Amino acid sequence: MKIFLDIGHPAHVHYFRNFIRIMEEKGHRFLITARNREHVSELLQHYQIPFIDRGAGAKSTMGKIWYLLITSWRQYLRARKFKPDLFLDFSTIYSGLASWLLKKPYITFTDTETTGIYRFFIRPFTRTVYTPVCFSRELGPGHERFHGLMELCYLHPRYFEPDRSVLDCLNLKENEPFAIVRFVGWSAVHDHGKQGFSGKRKIQLVKSLEKYGRVFISSEGPLPPELENLRLKLESHRIHDLLFYANVLVGEGATMATEAAILGTPAVYLADFNLGNLIYLEEKYGLVLNFGTSEKEQGMALKSASVLLSRAGTKANGGRQAEKILEDHEDVTAFMVNEILKVSEYSQ
Repeated sequence: MKIFLDIGHPAHVHYFRNFIRIMEEKGHRFLITARNREHVSELLQHYQIPFIDRGAGAKSTMGKIWYLLITSWRQYLRARKFKPDLFLDFSTIYSGLASWLLKKPYITFTDTETTGIYRFFIRPFTRTVYTPVCFSRELGPGHERFHGLMELCYLHPRYFEPDRSVLDCLNLKENEPFAIVRFVGWSAVHDHGKQGFSGKRKIQLVKSLEKYGRVFISSEGPLPPELENLRLKLESHRIHDLLFYANVLVGEGATMATEAAILGTPAVYLADFNLGNLIYLEEKYGLVLNFGTSEKEQGMALKSASVLLSRAGTKANGGRQAEKILEDHEDVTAFMVNEILKVSEYSQ
C-alpha cells in the first residue's frame, strides 16, 4: 500500500513515527509532506523520516487562504505522481482536494474540539475521522472513537523509555525539583481572538516557581528579556525525557499538558478552550488542572503550580495515576496500524 501522509505540527511527527516504521517493515510505502514550522523538520530528520517541505504557511487571513489554495493544488500534483492508495493526516486540511480528485480514501485523526474550521474543509472528503473516546463532540457519519489518547502513540511503554541522562544535560541533580513552563504562539487559525499570559504574568509565574525549584521555559515566541536566560536549550526529541522527570508542567500548550499527565507529571493548563482530553485527565486522574485566562484564574493557576512544585509527594502520586492511564487505554499505534490495514483490504 502507498500512503500519502501530511504533517503540520511537531506532535504529528510523534503521532505517526512509530506507525510509519511498523508499516514500512510490513512493506508499505509513504510520501510524507510537512509544514516548515518549529521543530517539525528537526524531528523528522532525527527519526530519519524522508519528507517534502510544503512551506511555512502564513499569518494573515488572506495569506492563509492563499496558502490553503496553492498548497492543496500542489498536494494534488504530488499525489498524482505518487499514486497513493490512501491519504492520512491529523486534520491538516491540505489532502482533501487530492483525495477527491484521485478518488482515494482519506482518513484523518483529531482530538481537538476547537478546530471546527478545519473540519469544515475536511469533512466533505473524509471517509473516517478517528477521535479519542473522551472527545466531547459528535462528528456524524464516519466518526469512530478509539479507547486511548493520541500521545500514547509514542509515550506508551512499548515505544518510550525515559533517559535519565537528560538531567546531566541541564546540570540537574538527582531528585532536584524543577518545573517546565510552556508558552505558545497563538497564531493557529483556531487560536484567533485568544491570548495567553501577558509579559507581566509570565514574569510573575516564573518568579513564583523559582522559589521552589529551577524553571525551564519552552516558548514558540519571544520572551520578556528577564526570562530569556531560562529558555530551554535541549534537542526537541528529548523533551519527553525531561517531562518525565519534571515535578510540574505549567503552560498554554494542550499537547504538552497531555504528555505530562501520561508521564505522571502534574500539569497546570491555561486556555479559553474546553478540550475533552484535558477535562478527562483532570476529572478521572487528577493529573491536569484546567484554568481560564482571566486575571483571577491566572492568579489561581500560579498558586496551584507553586504548591505542586513545593510538594515532594506530588510526583510519586502522579506516577501512580499515570500507571492507571496505561492500564485503562490501548496502544494507539497498534490501533492505527490495524485500522489502516483494514482500509487497505477493503479498498482492494
